Amino acid sequence: MDYRVVITGIGVIAPNGIGKDNFWLALQQGKSGIKKISRFDPTSLPCQIAGEIPEFKPEQFIEKKLARKMARSTQFAIAGVKLALEDAGIDIQKINPDDGLISLGISSSAMDLIESQYQVFIKYGAKKVSPYGFVAATPNRVIGEIIEYLRWKAQTISVTAACATGTDAIGNAFHRLRQGRAVVAIAGSSDAIITPLIMAGLSSSGIIPSCVNNNPEKASRPFDRFRYGGIPSEGCGFVVLEHLDYALSRGAKIYGEIVGYGTSGEISSQENPSSGLKGSIKRALEDAGISYSGIDVISAHAPSDPIIDRVETQILKEIFGIRAYDIPVTSIKSMVGNPLGSAGVFQIIAAMLWFNKNIVTPTINYEYPDPECDLYYVPNKTHNLVVNTALLNCGGLGGTCSALICRRFNI
Repeated sequence: MDYRVVITGIGVIAPNGIGKDNFWLALQQGKSGIKKISRFDPTSLPCQIAGEIPEFKPEQFIEKKLARKMARSTQFAIAGVKLALEDAGIDIQKINPDDGLISLGISSSAMDLIESQYQVFIKYGAKKVSPYGFVAATPNRVIGEIIEYLRWKAQTISVTAACATGTDAIGNAFHRLRQGRAVVAIAGSSDAIITPLIMAGLSSSGIIPSCVNNNPEKASRPFDRFRYGGIPSEGCGFVVLEHLDYALSRGAKIYGEIVGYGTSGEISSQENPSSGLKGSIKRALEDAGISYSGIDVISAHAPSDPIIDRVETQILKEIFGIRAYDIPVTSIKSMVGNPLGSAGVFQIIAAMLWFNKNIVTPTINYEYPDPECDLYYVPNKTHNLVVNTALLNCGGLGGTCSALICRRFNI
């Protein structure tokens, strides 16, 4: 027996809004969260802007003493989980741990701790290095801190898959709940990559642009002819997933339903950097049991990269044929940049807004059409549409690609 799986809670810490309401308002208004880096002096870096969240105060969510021992990605994760559970109105302690699941995606190590502690080591020697630093910097520590915070020894999944990480964390949780192996899940992703070393490495690789420092809000331009590269960002997103029957039995509000998930390995190349995306979309459609004609809107991976955006456009044309020109395609990264593993969760949360508000949020900064990117990208303003089914794409450079299909909830 397959169980229906619904989303009942949302927690989000994003560059353009902390908390569900602020995030949704920013999406509706087309508000960018890209700004000049403030957590450290970026003047020596070619790219000095990012989707940073200086407004985030961990002590608003976590005891100050505990927060000081955590990496920034862990602080984000605890805050996101707390917001999601509060939004769902669920007491996790009343869920049998055997019926529960924590599915976490994190695509980077805690470079903020690693870099800062290395500087301490160089300057003062080994005795001054934090005894918590090594353990707190390991990726698995994030889910460990979530377990400690919740005091809930549920089943766990940890996922690392570049930009597809968050989508995979939620997709895996969806499959496990659908199969009846859990009843309630907390799933999502957290990443904090705005550090001097990471920004320097991304700049030297040519992945991120150095020509947009003076106009940060205009820097992320998916599908636009004058896009120069993706803009790194940070943040987290978490959702609460439940069996439909359980959600109804406790009177939970339901945002939407997940109906399909697919992944595909990717072979990276300069000409075709999203080669796995086509396979993941087809597998998600098969998993959902719907045809290509059943998709109302597409949330694109589209990181504002000159090649990747073009290739994704080509893949959509190959899959949907002439109908690709009639389906709204939008990129949330125009407003939040690329938060790696959290990108897919931001897309899922945005889709829940589409279902509830009957709008599609825009791709901002789309000003100069690219002849090779010629679909309808919901440019700059929201599009009124009753969305019933949404396809969400996430590509991973040289790793995996994933796709998720969400649907408006109907009994």
